[in-house]
Amino acid sequence: MAHTIRCAHDDCPELSTIASFKPKPREQQAADHRRALAAEGWSDVEGRDYCPDHDPRQPDA
Repeated sequence: MAHTIRCAHDDCPELSTIASFKPKPREQQAADHRRALAAEGWSDVEGRDYCPDHDPRQPDA
């Protein structure tokens, strides 16, 4: 099974896909993926995921 997360910023091509060979419940796979992305600097703002380059909580440069 694979789980894909895309950056919610307009016109951003960033995405992350994680696959598992051992069957996991979909909710657990999604939660594990989000934890791994948070460690890489991705953010979840109001249920939308953003790559490190597009965190909407940071002021524009």
